[in-house]
Amino acid sequence: MTVTVVGIGADGWPGLTDGARRALLDASVIHGASRQLAYLPQDIAEEAARPWPSPLLPAIDGLADGVHVLASGDPMFYGVGATIARRRPDLDLRVIPHLSSFALACARLRWPAEEVTVVSAVARDPAPLVQAIRAGRRTIVLSESGATPAAIADLLRDAGLAATMTVLEQLGGGREKVRPFRRDLRIDDLNVVALEPEAPAGEFVFEHDGQITKADIRALTVAALRPTPGWIWDFGAGSGSVGISWAAQAGGSVVAVERRADRAKTITRNAARAGVPLEPVVGDTADLTADLPVPDAIFIGGGLTETLAAACVGVLPAGGRLVANTVTVEGQNLVSTLRARYGGTLRSYTVADLEPLGGGTAWRPRRPIVQWVFVKEAS
Repeated sequence: MTVTVVGIGADGWPGLTDGARRALLDASVIHGASRQLAYLPQDIAEEAARPWPSPLLPAIDGLADGVHVLASGDPMFYGVGATIARRRPDLDLRVIPHLSSFALACARLRWPAEEVTVVSAVARDPAPLVQAIRAGRRTIVLSESGATPAAIADLLRDAGLAATMTVLEQLGGGREKVRPFRRDLRIDDLNVVALEPEAPAGEFVFEHDGQITKADIRALTVAALRPTPGWIWDFGAGSGSVGISWAAQAGGSVVAVERRADRAKTITRNAARAGVPLEPVVGDTADLTADLPVPDAIFIGGGLTETLAAACVGVLPAGGRLVANTVTVEGQNLVSTLRARYGGTLRSYTVADLEPLGGGTAWRPRRPIVQWVFVKEAS
């Protein structure tokens, strides 16, 4: 089965290559959004145009042999072409791309594309743009509508970040505009937003009430958890520092389990400032039968029990990692028992800090941290 996907820009039919126009002239059925189909010549539109129904995904699942699909810009760049490729690997997919809005924006701004981060806010959480701006990277955001630029400004404000915002509308078309963002602008729904950080934000400082894994042990713990773009469950999250640090490293997300509601609110603020997607759960332990995303990693910083450990081992997929830190003798005995039962490794970390002593200085050891690291094997 063959399906042809043709990208089209705001320059419409005249902006298409000869090959793209020939493909559409030969089409008997052309699926697309109403805005895209409006670019077609009237005779083609009357005979072949088929606006996408809502919801869209069942229509993609039912695509027939020989149909054509009209898409915005580059169909494989956050576009319907990529969605079709993921959902219909059985198809012989032919893609004729147009210039993407990202490429056009970089051209207008004279930004080297390889140095620019792109974030999609179309049916996605735009939180990753906060991480990019915090790191001092130029960023282009693909907007969902004309309301997206104001939402981005709010997101940056709440994160305590500053960036120059430029709105680029109807790129490549006759109504193209490139303007500095202002709250009073009427912005076309077809827009992207360019963000130029004023300066790197520096080291991230977590808000906390004293319940936080110190930075050195946190780094060792995150390393043991091996960050991925997936999900981490963080039990006894406190300030959320371990889960948020894990997620920030590889574009992951966090389920933070914290029994105190005030700390859960602190975790939510920290995640927003860090640009990390978060699902807070207020309680002693998560209801592991609830509709939570399957974790790639689990961290237990507080509230470790045999029951919780067994549930976590059960829910982890093959290759998933579980890390538990403990300070008390009772906790250390428990992780020894868990290692004997499930396997894994135990490590002990002792850190000493240089402090004044009389007229000189001396090393003051902290309490040792014992860490259990378990990796789920395929059954």
